[in-house]
Amino acid sequence: MKWLVLAAVALLLQACGGGGGGSSAVAPADPPVADASACPVADQRASLRSFMGDQYFWYANLAAPDENATSMDAYFQSMLYRPTDRYSFTQPSAAFNQVFTDGRRIGYGYTTVWADAAHTIMRIRNVEPRSPVAQAGLARGDIVVSIDGYTPQAIAGGQAGPVTEAGIDRTFVVRNAAGVQRVLRVQSADYPLTPVVDVTTFDAMRGGAPVKVGYLAYNQFVQYSSFDLYNAFVQFAAAGAGELILDLRYNGGGSVAVSRDLASMIGGDRTGDLLYAYLRFNDKNAGMNSSVAFNNSVPGGMAFPLPGGMPRLIVIGSGSTASASELIINGLRPFMPVVLVGETTYGKPYGFIPRGNCGTIYNAVQFTSVNSLNQGNYDHGFPPDCAVADDLDHQLGDPAEARIHAALGYIETGRCPAAPQAAATGAPLQPSPVFGDTVPPQMFTD
Repeated sequence: MKWLVLAAVALLLQACGGGGGGSSAVAPADPPVADASACPVADQRASLRSFMGDQYFWYANLAAPDENATSMDAYFQSMLYRPTDRYSFTQPSAAFNQVFTDGRRIGYGYTTVWADAAHTIMRIRNVEPRSPVAQAGLARGDIVVSIDGYTPQAIAGGQAGPVTEAGIDRTFVVRNAAGVQRVLRVQSADYPLTPVVDVTTFDAMRGGAPVKVGYLAYNQFVQYSSFDLYNAFVQFAAAGAGELILDLRYNGGGSVAVSRDLASMIGGDRTGDLLYAYLRFNDKNAGMNSSVAFNNSVPGGMAFPLPGGMPRLIVIGSGSTASASELIINGLRPFMPVVLVGETTYGKPYGFIPRGNCGTIYNAVQFTSVNSLNQGNYDHGFPPDCAVADDLDHQLGDPAEARIHAALGYIETGRCPAAPQAAATGAPLQPSPVFGDTVPPQMFTD
């Protein structure tokens, strides 16, 4: 059985995440079954009950399954330990493979958010750089008048949601900050994802002296983003960067291994092969508990672009910052100051090994994680050191954007802004619900 444990841990470290473009080491997961008779519902349910009774982190608190459930997802959901488990979910195997293996998604490529506490103004929060809406000219900060004729309130109610096939027309009526209204007619498409959204270097001041500040906006911890992450640090090294702002505000998580690799480049030689995270399974599977050490070189054996690492890390986070993103914060805090700018993060110190069966991927919580000081249990998220609202009037990578501006100010003065910075629309500092067709289920696997 030992080889099964090792194989599971290898999968855990290598095959957990989503987003981006290119290929990864993840094997295709359980393709959809064309012949439903090959997967009788009774057999699927029995297999799921057995798996949950053995592998589920809260197996002792499993609820009795709803035998009248009309789908396997509903059956799975009925078993979960609520409300503690707000993380486990299912997804079609084809969708899992497309995002996590192929680095692509079918859809339009946008998310929206309420920009005021009264929920009267909806704005575009994020646009995938190579998506259909990006090509059509939709931009972060655009005010939504309607999508397919649906009002913002109807969109928040679930209308104009995701699509699962290419070639579906959708009409966006939006207004920019100057008040100019545009009509964009867009077709859904199979498009490549871009996990590394922006890499740049800012000129700033620190203690009265100039300093170069690296800025990295990263939206998903996936294997096929590793080369882009390495190149980002090559760019920072060439610029002589002495500080780093890591923008994870829209990063819902991903691979433990990629999280560890990024943390290792930030820590440099001083973290060496020390403990990054310790993964604890339930008491039935204590033999799967595993230590995840920092790397002492980048994958492939190449030296760190910045051998000395960074003196500290400034993370821009939000209520959408989850899972492997929070692992970066927790894993590095024993070794350097980590300053959080933005909102309280989602709160997911848990992970899972995706399990495929009959065309469905079951992501059930199987383990929790702690850092080298045995610190974990951040179910309620990490509160910000500097509370700053998302500034939809500026693009990511713009030093005038409120959160980036606050981070640069912290580097210069060692202090947060005198008062919470809000976007021009008066966006609340509490996380707001997110809508659109690129919204993750808030838990990518670790």
